[in-house]
Amino acid sequence: MIEAKYKWVRNQHETDMAQVKRLVQDADVPTVLAQHLVSINQVTPMAAQVFLHPSDDHLYDPFLMHDMDKAVTRLLKAIEADEAIVVYGDYDVDGMTSTAIMVWVLELLGANVRYVVPSRFDQGYGPNQAAYEQLVADGMQLLVTVDNGITGQAEIAWLAEQGVDTIVTDHHALPATLPTAAVAIVHPRFPGAEYPFGELSGAGVAFKVASALLEAPADEVMDLAALGTMADVMPLTDENRVLVALGLVRLQTEPRVGFSALLQKSSVPTDKVDATTLGFVLGPRLNSLGRLDDPTQGVALLLTEDLSEAVALAEHIETLNQTRKQLVDQVTAAALMQVDSALPIVVVAGAEWHEGVLGIVASRLVEQLHKPVVVLSEQGEVLKGSARSHGAFDLYAALSPHPELFLKFGGHAQAAGMSVHMSQRDALQQVLVAAATDQALSPTYQETLTVTGSLTGEQIERDTFNLLQRLAPFGAGNPEPQFEIVVTGIQNPKTMSNGKHIRFTALTPTGNFPVVGFGFGHLLTDLQGQLADLTLVGSLAENNFRGITTYQFMLKDLKSSATTMLDWRTTKLMTTTFEPAVTYVVFDDELYMQLKEQLDETIQLVPFDAIFNYPQVETLALLDLPKSLNQLQEVLQFVSAHRIASIFYVKKSTYLQALPTKPDYKRVYEFISAHANVNLTGQFQQVAVHLQMAPALLTLILSVFSEAGFVKIESGFLNLVPTTNTVDLEQTKVYQAFLQQRELERQLIYSVRTELEQLLAELSQQENK
Repeated sequence: MIEAKYKWVRNQHETDMAQVKRLVQDADVPTVLAQHLVSINQVTPMAAQVFLHPSDDHLYDPFLMHDMDKAVTRLLKAIEADEAIVVYGDYDVDGMTSTAIMVWVLELLGANVRYVVPSRFDQGYGPNQAAYEQLVADGMQLLVTVDNGITGQAEIAWLAEQGVDTIVTDHHALPATLPTAAVAIVHPRFPGAEYPFGELSGAGVAFKVASALLEAPADEVMDLAALGTMADVMPLTDENRVLVALGLVRLQTEPRVGFSALLQKSSVPTDKVDATTLGFVLGPRLNSLGRLDDPTQGVALLLTEDLSEAVALAEHIETLNQTRKQLVDQVTAAALMQVDSALPIVVVAGAEWHEGVLGIVASRLVEQLHKPVVVLSEQGEVLKGSARSHGAFDLYAALSPHPELFLKFGGHAQAAGMSVHMSQRDALQQVLVAAATDQALSPTYQETLTVTGSLTGEQIERDTFNLLQRLAPFGAGNPEPQFEIVVTGIQNPKTMSNGKHIRFTALTPTGNFPVVGFGFGHLLTDLQGQLADLTLVGSLAENNFRGITTYQFMLKDLKSSATTMLDWRTTKLMTTTFEPAVTYVVFDDELYMQLKEQLDETIQLVPFDAIFNYPQVETLALLDLPKSLNQLQEVLQFVSAHRIASIFYVKKSTYLQALPTKPDYKRVYEFISAHANVNLTGQFQQVAVHLQMAPALLTLILSVFSEAGFVKIESGFLNLVPTTNTVDLEQTKVYQAFLQQRELERQLIYSVRTELEQLLAELSQQENK
């Protein structure tokens, strides 16, 4: 049995289906594309065409944004007067790209401009009074904030008192009190403004300012706007879709020096760059600067035209990124050891956990545990860190009513940052547990996964892939279409990256195809077994290797309600055979006692009579051969197991033993007739050699003769019993038991895998028929 990570949802409402049909008919859109467009609310023919054919004609006039005219006027005045302009950014990728865009356009227009990117550890995010004081002391005359500033009422008012103007360009949530001392507030969601699209990133807002200054779309920095948009996980609809789509074209065809250097270090060809490259290759690498080092270097990389400088910076960034990965792995492993599975929300803390990776660790733990998580680093008497949640729990609603807990707190429903005194850790945990009750947080919460439709094995090919690429770029607000495929089996499951990921070949009636599953390595054991009803959900991907292009299925989720059947049959039992996470049922009492003395107590051995105290287990291993199929059926129908592993060890095989023939019987009878008082205790082997007969066969014949009354064995001595009785030897109980044991071994040990799996499935289900 494999349980799905997500709750699968398909768009099957009548309204949705009607809209799909309308798009197919009126916009000439293939059904598979129409299904996706409806799922993201692009339901009119016009919306569909704009979505499928993004161009700079679909960008809005930047002067529709609040105070854009004021910002442009003030910037042009500063440029003309050669005023000292400072662009003040942020340490994440959106902040770096915003800074680079603004600096680029101002330098292009001849401005006297420099940039400052604050440190995550020293200055933190947003307006900073101490930093501003130093900039004023250094001669700053105009401050331009990018990707921050909207919360800087007090700081910007102080700058105004010093005679320094401020232009705020930001996209973050608007506070109750705005920085009214600023000469311009450029924000896509400014109250009362009429800008048509409010979901721009900080880089998107900077791009609009650059476009306004140039009186044309700032095409040369559209790649930076695309990266900032993807890195800040903004919805890829409307203007964002245009920025990312066209930015990717520019990155593929005219990559800036810094991007080329980073892509080379990442082994990604420029012509294969896509939204995934932005979000999972370039973005994390630049973010490693803000997490571990000086984010100013990120802006330098984005702006440089010097190849040697770009290569040196890219090498440094690649080293930092590897360090970041190691830190995340280390902190995640340490955090998992602290997790109390009984609690609905996890709070973990550790000394010297690097502050720069705590948010990543929290996100990873949420993914693994399916619970909200708070990860804190111990810094003296202060705990500082990040929290992450999923769709069913609002962190901000849970924590914001308790300001007494925090030295510093900020965030939203799904993510938060905080500093708390060490003494408040237990109180923090208690508040979160109480909030879990108040918000009715389910311990079995599953995030939803929208399934666009179904595919067949033959559709995992180039034409389908190319058709779906018309919907790209994919990301927040425009998730990559996920398709369901029912498979009849899999072949060659193997793990990658030290067991983290998995790959296998899926089998279907219409064709087989390769599957890659990132993060699914833990399912190797399940996928090595037979699953009767396996369904996959995932997306199509193109794979280029050594000049050969193939198409594969990227696994997002999978499920099977059937018990996983594992074939572990063996002729030898060794200590390496046994695993702590498995429940072994032992049918033979003598074998049970022997193993109990030999094996470590972590191995869970359960005798047959006691297995009925274990109604539910993860993996049930049938260690040795049962006395009958009925006995096996009792176990299978009572114990509910996700996996059933067949071992069926026997010390001596009956199935491999030859059946006795009439000449065999005659030869033994004649020998006994000719020899009285045969000492079986001391001479059995010599007798078998003399008769040229396998010892097991001789034992069986003597047992049959004994039951038939032909011989008697007393005190180890064998003698003939004269009789005139006629007996059908093959109907003796001994012989019939031999045949039954032989058949049992044939069914359970010497059958082919598919036959055994079918038999076990039938034995498990008979009670319900």
